[in-house]
Amino acid sequence: MLVLTRRIDESIVINGEIVVTVLEVGRNGQVRLGIEAPRHYQIYRHELLLEIQRENRDALSSAAPPAVTTSAPGPAPPAGGAATTLPTADGS
Repeated sequence: MLVLTRRIDESIVINGEIVVTVLEVGRNGQVRLGIEAPRHYQIYRHELLLEIQRENRDALSSAAPPAVTTSAPGPAPPAGGAATTLPTADGS
């Protein structure tokens, strides 16, 4: 783990794309951060990410197995396994 010290209005840059700025440090020790990142990044509080992952695992484990599809029954083959010949357009 990298540990850095930053003051209000100071920032760190992650991977050249994400800027994290210290906005405020409250008397109760709470720190407000501003995060600038491209929209394709998903940013979550850690405890929320853990909850999302747990819910996803629960949903996967409770999902019903996929239904087995069978083809619809067609006409029964002729007795004796002989092929049936249908007349053509010219009647032969």
